[in-house]
Parts: sequence; structure tokens; C-alpha cells
Amino acid sequence: MFHPGRVLEVFPSKHKEINSGNASTQVMLDMWDENLITVVVDPKLAAKIKKDDVVLVDYTPMQDKPGPTLSVTKILKGAIAKNTWSTYKDHHKKKKGGGKNIVQIPQGIQIEQPAQAQAYVG
Repeated sequence: MFHPGRVLEVFPSKHKEINSGNASTQVMLDMWDENLITVVVDPKLAAKIKKDDVVLVDYTPMQDKPGPTLSVTKILKGAIAKNTWSTYKDHHKKKKGGGKNIVQIPQGIQIEQPAQAQAYVG
């Protein structure tokens, strides 16, 4: 399972304002569903990733550990990036209630709202 995100900040291991204990690169991402997460970048992509890139994050469950992998595996460019981002964002907007009918509730009646469940760890 993979989810698209937009890069807000890149945290390389070699940067004058970062002290790092290893050579990995992480990115802060705005995910398609409005979550904010920081994940590791595949070492093959670390030198290529930039702010505002649209990326795919691997959410595949790991067999030996609980939870998903959470790593950037692809950087999308051009029309593929734009179409992927807008398709997911449009889906999220519809899912959140864009276009739902509004119903007036008589005063004094209380309605319990179900909590929205996360579709994935984020």
C-alpha cells in the first residue's frame, strides 16, 4: 500500500544546521489526507528529493515488526505528480463531506457523532 505526500522540508544528514547520527535523509510531508508525518527517504533517492516534490510513501506492513514501513520509495514528476495529487485530494474532499446535504436539527436534540477512523498510520 502506498500513499502520496508533498514534501514540506528535507532533513539531509549532511547539512550545516543538522547534526546527524547516521547517513539517512528524512522528509516532512503533507499527506493527501491532511496528515503531517516525517519519514525516511530511500537512500537511492536522497540526493534527488526536493521541497514541493510529490512522493509515494510505502505503507506496507513489515513482517518482523508491527506497523508499516513508512519510507519514500518514489518521487513523482510532471503530469503524473499533478494528477496523482489532485485525484487523492479530490477523493479526500468528497470523503470529508464536500457536497453533503445539510439537515437542520431541532433545538435541544443532541446527536452523537461517530469518531472518524484513520485509514492508515500517520
